[in-house]
Amino acid sequence: MSTSLWNRASNLSFRTKATLLAIVLGVMPIATVGAINYFQVRHASEQQAINTQKARAAAVGDKLNRFVLERYGDVNILAALPVFADPKLSSIVSVENKAKLLDRFVASYQAYDSIATFDLKGNLIAQSKGESLTKINHLQRQYFQDALKTGKAVISDPEPSKYTGKISLFFAAPIRDLTTNIIIGVVRTRVPIEQLASPLKDFVTKSESYHILDRKTNKVFISSTGEYLNQAKTPEMGAAIAKGFVHKQANANKAQDRAELLSAAAFTPLGKMPELPWTAIVGIDENAAYVELQGLLLTILAGAGFTSLGAMGLTIFFADRIAKYIQRAIATITNSANEIVDTVESQELTVNQQANSAIATTGTMNELESISTQTAEQAATSANGARQALSLAEEGTQAVQQTLQGMSGLRLSVDEIALQIVNLGEQTGQITNVSDLVSDLAKQTNMLALNATIEAARAGEAGRSFAVVASEVKTLANQTAKAT
Repeated sequence: MSTSLWNRASNLSFRTKATLLAIVLGVMPIATVGAINYFQVRHASEQQAINTQKARAAAVGDKLNRFVLERYGDVNILAALPVFADPKLSSIVSVENKAKLLDRFVASYQAYDSIATFDLKGNLIAQSKGESLTKINHLQRQYFQDALKTGKAVISDPEPSKYTGKISLFFAAPIRDLTTNIIIGVVRTRVPIEQLASPLKDFVTKSESYHILDRKTNKVFISSTGEYLNQAKTPEMGAAIAKGFVHKQANANKAQDRAELLSAAAFTPLGKMPELPWTAIVGIDENAAYVELQGLLLTILAGAGFTSLGAMGLTIFFADRIAKYIQRAIATITNSANEIVDTVESQELTVNQQANSAIATTGTMNELESISTQTAEQAATSANGARQALSLAEEGTQAVQQTLQGMSGLRLSVDEIALQIVNLGEQTGQITNVSDLVSDLAKQTNMLALNATIEAARAGEAGRSFAVVASEVKTLANQTAKAT
């Protein structure tokens, strides 16, 4: 088959071949550029869709997080109400009036299905309308204990209510005495999951789904579709949490299943509210996520197609003219080639003559080569002599450098000797001064001994022993003067 196609292609006329080649060369760059643009735009659009969905997941989490923050503020407000925090006022206000106050709070916010206050033993003080909360003691409830231990408002994990059985979120805050600031009770509010998810109903689009995962239990407790409600996270959810996004493939065994782009974002801390260990997971149908991409890609393909058709038309239009021009050029080249052949034949004779001259020239070149060889040997001999002279010069230079180094060391030694002589002269002067001082002392001692001898002589017999001492002192003074 390939051989027959090649034979058919070989039998085509030159004009047809040129036209086909021009069409290929004209369409190929356009197709290449179109393909490159297609993949670049596809990658950029996919990344934009992923970033958009990541932002949507973060927005869903922030929306629900702020709703919980408002409920956290509500329970703190309730705990600070004087009707509960002021023991005197609380004793005056009846239980019925306290219950009416809680009912108004429930009706105003429409987020709670139960609000109640308890004493430190877990006994009910007042509650809003609804089932009676006296069946069990609330002291053992985890949120109750956490509020007493921390002394702050707390938020429970999503858990079933002991009374309704519905998954609910409990908020609890300690009631402190306005005067002593001592904890005297606990106020508790209950938000069913239906109310907790209410802010998200109008926030997400119809093509989106959302799921709120509790990372403590790894279970979904809010789901817009109900598909994953109260179920452990799926592998796709785990991948979305780890990576930020994941492509969920459609399950062929489920008629309602669809290919989705899942994005995940963890809840961030807000204000003084405890951090919620929740993650928002938002899914969107991939067709809806990439709807803009599909339109853009169709535009690129259509543009590339129209451009290719235009290029083909222009190529066919100019191909005939180009083929004719090439045929004329070929004829001209053929004529020129014939003329060149004639010229080459005439030049061949000239080349033969020049070859004979070259042979004669070769003999002369051989003689020159012999002379050059001798000259090179002489130059080598001269180079060896020059190298020996250079070696001797280097040795002389090293000797001079060693001599200079020795002279420099000798100069340093002479300088040190001169410094020592100067120091010795200073020390000799000091010794001379000491000697003069000792000589003066000897002279004065001699005079004192002489005076003592005279005085002893005057004293007569009584000063004889003193005269002996004075004589010894004089002798010692004379010896000191001689030693000096």
